[in-house]
Amino acid sequence: MTRFDGAGELADAEELGYEQTLEALLGLIGRPVLVLFSGTHGSPFISGILSGRLDRGELDERLQEVLLRADDAAVETLFFHVGSRQNGFVVRPDEFERAFWRSESQLVVHVGHCAIHVLVGGELGSALER
Repeated sequence: MTRFDGAGELADAEELGYEQTLEALLGLIGRPVLVLFSGTHGSPFISGILSGRLDRGELDERLQEVLLRADDAAVETLFFHVGSRQNGFVVRPDEFERAFWRSESQLVVHVGHCAIHVLVGGELGSALER
């Protein structure tokens, strides 16, 4: 990747629903990825970067206290970790706004005011495999 274009959707990008987004993420399990975190509005900026193998994790009590709000009712929460069980991101249906493939190797998921960019393949994939 030589340029970051932000979290905006391309005109011809097909928007994914929540379940389609989970299917896309689950389809990337086991692959080396680069995950960028940015805002969804305004100028593009990157607030966090993770790289490594994408896996689905189970939330333990420590993570639930850190990642989940004190909701009255339990909300299905999927935790994906990248490279290490301590690094990852959460996808909750009540915070999910939209998702789309920005390219065939970049999935963008909007959760609240955060955009999660999952990049796979191409030059990036080769670099991560080294």
